[in-house]
Amino acid sequence: MSARIVIVGGGPVGLSFAIAASRLPGIEVCVIERAASGQGALPQPFDHRVYALSPASMGFLDEIGASPARARTAPVRAMQVWGDGEGSELDFKHGQPLATIVEHAAVMHALETRLTQDGNVEIRRGAAPVSMTTNDAATNVNARAISLADGSILKADLLIAADGNRSQIREWADIPVRSKDYDSDGVVANFRCERSHGDVARQWFKSDSVLAYLPLPGKHISIVWSVTRDAAKELTGLPEAELCARVAEAGNQELGGLSLVSPVARFPLARITAENWAQPGLALMGDAAHAVHPLAGQGVNLGFADARKMCEVLHDRSKFSRIGDLAVLRTYERARREAAMAVGQVTDRMRSLYLSESSSARWLRNDGMRMINRLPAAKSVLVDYATR
Repeated sequence: MSARIVIVGGGPVGLSFAIAASRLPGIEVCVIERAASGQGALPQPFDHRVYALSPASMGFLDEIGASPARARTAPVRAMQVWGDGEGSELDFKHGQPLATIVEHAAVMHALETRLTQDGNVEIRRGAAPVSMTTNDAATNVNARAISLADGSILKADLLIAADGNRSQIREWADIPVRSKDYDSDGVVANFRCERSHGDVARQWFKSDSVLAYLPLPGKHISIVWSVTRDAAKELTGLPEAELCARVAEAGNQELGGLSLVSPVARFPLARITAENWAQPGLALMGDAAHAVHPLAGQGVNLGFADARKMCEVLHDRSKFSRIGDLAVLRTYERARREAAMAVGQVTDRMRSLYLSESSSARWLRNDGMRMINRLPAAKSVLVDYATR
């Protein structure tokens, strides 16, 4: 008898898990997604939403047969980081790419293509969940049921909440969250550059902002500029030429003049951590469990790691265990929670370091950075962590 997994959320994490889980023996998979249609044609020249995928994430996508088209990716072969003091620079180089910059649209296109080719995952598009129920505990069955707006009911032996940092499933399950509003927004856009980026990611830490230049194919970059909400509102309202000049100036003219080639968007920055990730018949995944500041670019990487680990746990469970047993799901939570917490704490501390005007903080982000730059062993440790 097969067991059924229902995934709420058809983003990169939900779809990657659906593909991987559908290959487990005796498992049926259904995805519920509010959006009425899939990815469609890729935007030109690039989607303004991008991910810095770690080698581990790229490996996972390759394992499930959903590697993004090479023409839509750009390797990060080196990274330069500047503090707010003269000469405070870190220069990372690595034999293999530190990360691969990939558009959200390219990731979704690859995942949806694989789902269509496999044909063994049911996808309910344009489906809005309206309620969730749990079987009577006396039956000793950990099944959940989701009612949809069209009146249909989907029963699940395991319900996966992959519906983002404002997860409706998490709310219905009464799982509390700890949240931290950074009172800042991320401004994102793509630009064509006067000079080649050379496959180098660049990041500037200043007392009031963090700006990242991420390489895209050809002479293009994507930026993520973390600024106060008022500054973000101002930036997104600037005339195109003025915005290009501001972004180039903030990046010390490293790549010469810039020209805008995408929409400009902003999104609020916050850290969200669910108090627990598992209940009988239910597990949180991706941003529904943990949303971190984009400073380290690890959000979607954490989600892909969740998906991979959950598949491992389900595959390795005892033959006497159901896929929704709490003991099984706690194994997944224990394996992933520590890594997610660590990334969240690191980004919090880095952000605090660059906002602080204390003498010790200024020393660390400037003289400390110069010191690390002269210590190959210290930089190697940081690179190894970043490329996991």
